[in-house]
This record gives sequence, structure tokens and C-alpha cells, in this order.
Amino acid sequence: MYAEAALCEYLREEILPQLAQAPYGDIEVIRLTCERPVYLFFEKEKNIMVVGKSFDCGGIPLEDALLEMEKEYLNLRLLRERFRMNVDPDKVVAPLGKNKELSALLVTEKAPGQTLNHYIARAICEQQAPELFTKLSYLARFFVKLHCSSETDRPNSPDLPQWYMEKLLNSLAEGPLGSEERNSIERYAARWWNENSIFTSDRELVVHGDATPTNFFFQDEKVIAIDLERMKWADRCWDLGFIAAELKHHFMWRTQDHWASEPFIGHFLWEYAVHKGDTQFFYTITRKLPLYMALGLLRIARNPWLGEPYRKGLIMEAEQCLRYGL
Repeated sequence: MYAEAALCEYLREEILPQLAQAPYGDIEVIRLTCERPVYLFFEKEKNIMVVGKSFDCGGIPLEDALLEMEKEYLNLRLLRERFRMNVDPDKVVAPLGKNKELSALLVTEKAPGQTLNHYIARAICEQQAPELFTKLSYLARFFVKLHCSSETDRPNSPDLPQWYMEKLLNSLAEGPLGSEERNSIERYAARWWNENSIFTSDRELVVHGDATPTNFFFQDEKVIAIDLERMKWADRCWDLGFIAAELKHHFMWRTQDHWASEPFIGHFLWEYAVHKGDTQFFYTITRKLPLYMALGLLRIARNPWLGEPYRKGLIMEAEQCLRYGL
């Protein structure tokens, strides 16, 4: 990845002084994921832990990697400084620094607590459903704060979801998606693109953009979000639908029950309306949720490690959302 001496020098001079006074002890580097170059940097003397993510990976041009690094850094600053996402109980991690020479490295504070994925697994494997209901209530509150603090007067349009669906279908066509299935999905999706009022009845706002269970940490009643590189201006259901799709997938994958996630999805959406202070808004978001849930399911279906039969099942679920949701 990079020379350890240069990395430690950067951490000691630029990052650690923001968190504690010198002197500093040894720094241990621990890789957190196999899929992406994300690392835990652990200073042992004062027990300081920060996270570093390298964008110079996967053979992409360095110039693109630097742009992605800069984008996430600025996204985090924007949310914390303009939209008050730096205040408990709902916030995003603080960006601590960026370094072009160290493999386009972005350093942030380490989010405390456990991820949503942890609580989903406990609900399924350890019968801890009340715990997951509680965490989903907190997550709904997080999204209400993010969405309402950034809402504009610009109406939504079908352009972004339509573009993204085309991108997903092109990707899946190289794997488990057959031509007949694609034609069916496109036929049902076309009805959504023509229902303009579904989109224009709500306003554009900032969405997290990558609402997966590993990107939200919970510490008691607090919610801390990470990985804001895909943040964008979009429909609030971009986030809500992706969380619903993730819940659907995790329960299907672990229990083979297509309906086991429904109480949790309904609870999450209802809590969003409650925290927004308008329970009638529940019907506004549930009207368009099937479209964004379909996008989320198709996105998950791109993962080859899931196995082709299961991926085809996710595609079928997405088709059902589009067919019967409108």
C-alpha cells in the first residue's frame, strides 16, 4: 500500500495531534476488509484509533482516485458543517485528513459501537427482534435529520433512478440476468417513469447514497454513519428503499423466508414518518418505495459471491416490486 515509515510520520504529524498530545507510541496497521483497502490505525500508548481508506486501488487512474478521495472528504465536511451532522445523537464521522502521496488516503475518526448488520444477525440468529426494532427507530431518526436539514425546493424527477436502473441491468446482463427477465423488468419500470407525480410530489435532498447495514454504527441511542463517497442530491427513498432492500435480502439469505423482513421494513418506514412529525407522510414514501427497493435488490444481485440461483431470486423480487408496487 505505502511505506510504513511515511504513513507513521503522517499520522504522528497531522492526525494524532488532533486527538491527543505527543508523545505517541507504536502504531499498528490492521486491514479491516478484504474487499477494499480500509485500515485501522491503532496508536498503542494513548489507545487512539482512526480509520484510513485508500482510493488508489483496483487499477483506476490516480487522478480519479484523488477525485474520489477529495469528494468524500468534502462530503463529510459539508454534512458536518452545513447540515449539523456533527452533533449527537445523529452524525457522520469526522474527516481528519487526506494525503495524495499515500495512495490517495482519507483518514477519519473511528465510529464506535456495532453496525446495523450486527443487529440484523442477532435478530435472526438469537431471536433479538426487539433490539433490531429499536435500532431501526434510531436509524429512521438519523435519516430524518439528514434529509430534512438538506431539503431543497427542487422537485424530484425520474431521471436518476432511470439512469441507475439501466446501469444495474447492463451489469447484471453479464451474469444472472437473461434477456426475457430484462425485458420484463424494463416493461414494468416504464410505468413508473411515466407516473411523474410520484416523483414531483416530494423534493430533492441529500441522501447518504450507499445505505448498507455496514455503513451505520450504533452506540446506545447514537447513530454514526461512514462511507459518504456516494452521497448525492436525490429522492429520500434512495436511502429508505435501499435499507428496505437490505433488510429483505438479509432475512431471505439467512432464513429463506421472503416475508420475514416485512415487520421490520414497515416499522422503519413508520418511524421515519413519526420522527418527521407527519404520520401521513408514511403513505407518501410507501407509494414510491417499491421502485427504490427494486433498485436496491438489483444492486445486491450484482454480488457474485451470493451464487447465481439466489441472485436470480433477488432479480425476481425486484421485478415483483416493480410489477405490483405501482
